[in-house]
Amino acid sequence: MGFGGKLSKKKSKRSKDLSKTKSLPSSFDFKDDNVVCRRVSCISIGTGSFTATGVLSVTKSSRNLLGGGDDGTYDESPSSSYEDADGVAAASGQLSPVNEVLVSRTPSIYIRTADLPTMKESANSFMRLSSSDIEENDWVNYIHKPSPTPPLQSMDPDPREGWVALDDGNGNKAPLTEVAMKALISAGLEASLDQNMWAANGPTSKLLKSGDWDETVFVSYDKQQPVPAPHARGTKGEMDVLVWSGTFSHKYYGCDLPAIRCEAIVNMSPKSLAALLVDSNRVKEYNKMSIGRDDILVLQDDEICVTKVVCGRSKPPMLSKILQLKTLLHMEELPGGSQNGYVVASRAVTHAEDAEGAADPKVVHSEMLMGLNIIRAVEGEPDRCVLINVNHLMSPMIPKFMANKLGLSSAVNFINDIRSLC
Repeated sequence: MGFGGKLSKKKSKRSKDLSKTKSLPSSFDFKDDNVVCRRVSCISIGTGSFTATGVLSVTKSSRNLLGGGDDGTYDESPSSSYEDADGVAAASGQLSPVNEVLVSRTPSIYIRTADLPTMKESANSFMRLSSSDIEENDWVNYIHKPSPTPPLQSMDPDPREGWVALDDGNGNKAPLTEVAMKALISAGLEASLDQNMWAANGPTSKLLKSGDWDETVFVSYDKQQPVPAPHARGTKGEMDVLVWSGTFSHKYYGCDLPAIRCEAIVNMSPKSLAALLVDSNRVKEYNKMSIGRDDILVLQDDEICVTKVVCGRSKPPMLSKILQLKTLLHMEELPGGSQNGYVVASRAVTHAEDAEGAADPKVVHSEMLMGLNIIRAVEGEPDRCVLINVNHLMSPMIPKFMANKLGLSSAVNFINDIRSLC
């Protein structure tokens, strides 16, 4: 059992085994505007996969697949290699014996990290310390270092971006997954406390002027202690919802879209609220538009941390299409431990399998650029918490000029829907 109960683990079905040697006839020469096919030779030199630390585990093929004779021997002389029509050596004695080959299963889940200030340097430091046997020149894009190249050819390239793989292709964490999680949490927590980033709406400004929230709002997490509740249970003030809007200062993907921050008291223990938010089977309890959320891949699920990839679908009113978000969901304790609360972060992922099927015209894909639920414990009241929600969403269903207004109202609705379960 993990933090939120036993979760089904659905491993990626992407698997490509290397085939035996096959060649097209030398006369084969098909051309059109998009395709040029000449004689091709493929050879199986082995199969393998990355371990959780990025090390290759390989099972090599029998030597006779490398062009050996019936007796299993192999002529390793230069004359044993053949050249294709372009004069490129396609198979030679250099392939035998097989010691290392490229992985036959590749990562399937990727996230953007360019906007996470600590990511690049943290990734470099981690690799130098944990993989001293791998030369820096041999680091693999996505696996050992962020890459500017999009994982799908259909995506627009951005030379400033930093794509990182979350899985190793076998259902396990990729080497940089935990580094990316720390960078995501760090950036999210910092943004939630940046008062220069946020502008309160009118009602929130009035509430802040009362002074009731002074010891609760924008209190540093470094204090590693619960926060006081601004209002006692049962009073009118405990139903306050404070909301702000703002923009991220970085210049990366989605920076021109507004972000929303809200803060409110919820009469639920921090652990219970965290468990609710990570449990895909309970989404419909607080999201009336949801038509379901599935766990695509569970990378970790224990008492102090949950990391998984989910696919959520919702049906907004008055619209004929389904809104879909494919998202990384990561939960961990706040600095100082569970006695101070939890943080649940989310971010859009790119799934390699999305490139394999035709797009469904009835589905609209949206992206959670930065999602954050910070659940702070309340002093002396273990069954109450202060919930801070940060939401930075990109959706083709929301016109840019309406994004701020819709975001503010959605934030208030989210808080009240959670409260309805208390």
